[in-house]
Amino acid sequence: AIRAARPARASGPRFGASGPRPARPALTRAAVGPVRPVGEDDHHHHGVDGGATRRVALVAALTAPILGSIPRPGPALASELEAKVTDKVFFDFAIDSEPAGRVVVGVFGDASPIAAARFKALAQGIQGLGYRRSEINAVEYEEENGTDTPLFIADPGVKAFVIPGSSTPVEGLPGGQSTDALQPELAASAISHRRAGLVSLTVERGAPPPPPKERLVSMNGKFVTVKDPPPPGPNGTGFVVTVSGGNSDTPEETAAILDRTNVVVGTVLEGMDVVNAIAALPTVKDNSSSPFFAVAKSIGDKRATVAEQAFGKPFAKVTVARCGIVQDIVPAEPPSAE
Repeated sequence: AIRAARPARASGPRFGASGPRPARPALTRAAVGPVRPVGEDDHHHHGVDGGATRRVALVAALTAPILGSIPRPGPALASELEAKVTDKVFFDFAIDSEPAGRVVVGVFGDASPIAAARFKALAQGIQGLGYRRSEINAVEYEEENGTDTPLFIADPGVKAFVIPGSSTPVEGLPGGQSTDALQPELAASAISHRRAGLVSLTVERGAPPPPPKERLVSMNGKFVTVKDPPPPGPNGTGFVVTVSGGNSDTPEETAAILDRTNVVVGTVLEGMDVVNAIAALPTVKDNSSSPFFAVAKSIGDKRATVAEQAFGKPFAKVTVARCGIVQDIVPAEPPSAE
């Protein structure tokens, strides 16, 4: 569902909005406004000589191109700065069963209350259901000029809203067993995926579901045509952690992919090096451009579908070995007896 979120492009990078890229900011002095001329008021009010004032004006003029090239925070970034961390949760990751490190996430409990409470509940575990033992199954990246730029890592969340090992439904999960309560928060979300370290829940598909496939089956001695149901959409428990905003040419690549489908629930406070290490793992490459894959896909070969689902998956098994609320953390090393 996340992979389908990227807008289609005829060629070029694997991800990104279609159409021409926006022009880079012009390196002009207008970026910092006009330089005020030196006059008598400068001497009277500022107590400096004309030479010093002229030097200040000269420095401002020379640094204008540099200042003009620095992106200014937009409304979404301002909203993020206003978001308050109300809780902290932790994730201890393992790579092929070996400890990889801990990531601490600050939860924005007031920005999207239902989504944040849902994420916190699953990190803590509710009636045994949660993110523990879940797997990072995708590293999404952008390909350009032979270079792969990781954009985000993804955890699919839980598969069913039942107590593990039983068929008993879990009760008390914030938002219930669907994404209905999360849809309004996604529509009203003001925080954009413009930087690394943001954590968000996946709420919607990135694209409409594929049309149902028809197949012939034998029923009561006759062949009849039946339609397979489309694959289920996100259930509002999967989460992603952004690794970058894109390469230097497309600095908002991640935002273009995730802002329509995910609602931000927090930010990484500690352990970004662990996230980067996971994003750097070798993954199954996307070979959808192969003519053999295109033919297999067009004739409905299930092997092509299975292969497509594995695109971006790390070869190593990356799991959440342990997770919970920060104040419930047991020290990794027991205190000394002295």
